[in-house]
Amino acid sequence: MITTKSRWVAIACHTLWAIVLMQLCRLLYYFYNQSFFPSVDGWQLLHLMRGGYILDMVAIAYGLLLYYLMMIVGAYLPRRIEMSSWYRWIRHIAYILPLGFFIFLNVSDTGYYPFVLRRANSDIFREFQGKSMFSFYKDFVVEFWPLTIAFFVLLALAIAGYWLVQYQREERTSRHSYWVDGTCTLGMVIFLFFSMRGTWDLSSKPVPTMHFFSYTTDPEQFPLLQNTPVALTKDAASRQLFTFYTNEELPTIFTPYYQAAPRSESDTLFGSMQGRNVVVIILESMAREYTGYLNRYIDGYPSYTPYLDSLMPHTLYAQYGFASGKRSVESFPSIFVSLPSFGGTFDDEAWTMDNYQHFDSYDTGLPLSLGDYGYHLKFYHGDEPGAMGFYSFLKRLGVQDQYTAQDYLAKHPNESNAKVGTWGIHDLPFEQAMAEDMKSLQEPFGAFFFSLSNHSPFSMPKGYKGKLKRGTLPIHQTAQYADDALREFFERVKEEPWYRNTLFVITADHTSLSDQPLYANLAGHAAAPICFFDPQGKLHGEISDYVVQHIDILPTLLYLLGITEPVLSYGSNIFDQQAEHYALNFYHNQYLFFTKALTLTMTTDGQVSVQKPAAYLQTEPNRATAPTSSEVSHYTALFKAIVQDYNYRVLKSSFSLRDVTPKSSD
Repeated sequence: MITTKSRWVAIACHTLWAIVLMQLCRLLYYFYNQSFFPSVDGWQLLHLMRGGYILDMVAIAYGLLLYYLMMIVGAYLPRRIEMSSWYRWIRHIAYILPLGFFIFLNVSDTGYYPFVLRRANSDIFREFQGKSMFSFYKDFVVEFWPLTIAFFVLLALAIAGYWLVQYQREERTSRHSYWVDGTCTLGMVIFLFFSMRGTWDLSSKPVPTMHFFSYTTDPEQFPLLQNTPVALTKDAASRQLFTFYTNEELPTIFTPYYQAAPRSESDTLFGSMQGRNVVVIILESMAREYTGYLNRYIDGYPSYTPYLDSLMPHTLYAQYGFASGKRSVESFPSIFVSLPSFGGTFDDEAWTMDNYQHFDSYDTGLPLSLGDYGYHLKFYHGDEPGAMGFYSFLKRLGVQDQYTAQDYLAKHPNESNAKVGTWGIHDLPFEQAMAEDMKSLQEPFGAFFFSLSNHSPFSMPKGYKGKLKRGTLPIHQTAQYADDALREFFERVKEEPWYRNTLFVITADHTSLSDQPLYANLAGHAAAPICFFDPQGKLHGEISDYVVQHIDILPTLLYLLGITEPVLSYGSNIFDQQAEHYALNFYHNQYLFFTKALTLTMTTDGQVSVQKPAAYLQTEPNRATAPTSSEVSHYTALFKAIVQDYNYRVLKSSFSLRDVTPKSSD
């Protein structure tokens, strides 16, 4: 232990040590997820660490505030009080506890990044509402054991570094010491004030996130610049009003409105599925990367979905399909309401925060449309009732009932092997119970199922262990299990009287862990299967002339069912070849736009960049070339209009149909 008689030396050493530990957390974040940051070399990493220091000081200034106050105020207290055991122990705890918590947050977020491609923010508290954090971390400790070890090493370093330098006060011997303490106190207060603000500019908002983009050469690098304690105080996106177009120009470029109608006088497909039951199957984390059939053109490509591979040739499927986000809560508004989330979280709360003022204003969607036509609507999910706000969202749209883990366990109280840790019931037993329950649904019905086994901690029932291909990632085995559970479900229901009178939609909520170089790009992080299955065989084939996304499911179903009431929709009917076809997403703190011709990215301050399309994921290999200037111009204008329209509706208007109906339809 080094003892110093200067409190200011002790403060400086402890602050410096906290900075070092926060930077070590950043290095851990980088090296653990290095494959996601191909544009970061040694020099760029140092540059990011330089910018990251400012954000680290924001966290340190707030987190260690009590420690700083006790050290500063101690200069003006009697020595017997400041050096008392109780005062010193409170001061020790005021340093070690928040710094240890910051280390914990940063290390935990290191393992979370591959799933969401961003730092955890305030949305995580809403995303996992109703879940036990203790249960999560019980699984995390085992599954991510290298990070568990790293946390304890960093925590030990935090304690050891703090204990290495300790302040020992002596009695004052001269007036000079008062002048020193007074001057240093003033300097410390100024330092803490500007550290908390994250900027020396008094005219700007505290912690101006956009300012820090100057330290990056690519928006994908931004998570490295951040730290989790600061990110948790922020919402998903810094949403702002864009003014690319006037209020008169904007509707002429884009309006989120759809009304189903025949494409021509000879259109026999419109309304051809009228009165059919609708079953929407959302497979947890079932990325396109894991499906063999969609990657069949690549020699030697491994498949973890033998049943889907056998089913897809009998479906109408998208060769270039995309999810609308990186989290489950982002898929539900896209699939059921045709609304991209663009980084936000939809639920049944009345949002009052600046970036989410009108997220609760939607009044159209698939369940509402089906309900108006007399459909019985039910949600199936093997988690507990109310998990993650899924049912509250669907209930607002008219879904009358749900079947959850609670219902399953009420009928199967002794099936302990069916439980998936903190998440709920394994797919196979739950889907069998769902098939049984669906017998009681009055036709026509809408059944919406969301699976859960294909998720961290990637566990399976005992009977499956050792029977499936190991693959190269933990998720590869649970993907096979989820696929097999789906096979068993269809085997069970194909003899039911309602089966042939049903239209199935099969998709994934989002992508997940990846180790295929082909998918190490923006499109690969969003590529997901989307297919429509008609047991009568009226729908089949490949959609490859354009990309398809979750937001296209609603208008397509309304077209097939012949439901002509207008809806708010950011997507298009996949059968309409004259419509604009694109895919939207949001991660790496940027808006994303995919077509067969190109990929566009837009930072949250409106800067647009262009990339060529990804071969196999957006277009054919021989067409993965740089887009033409006319394509860039056209799609950039459309992209800007969509984002401007969306953000305006969040902040100023609404997602209500009354605010999107074209004037000509009034």
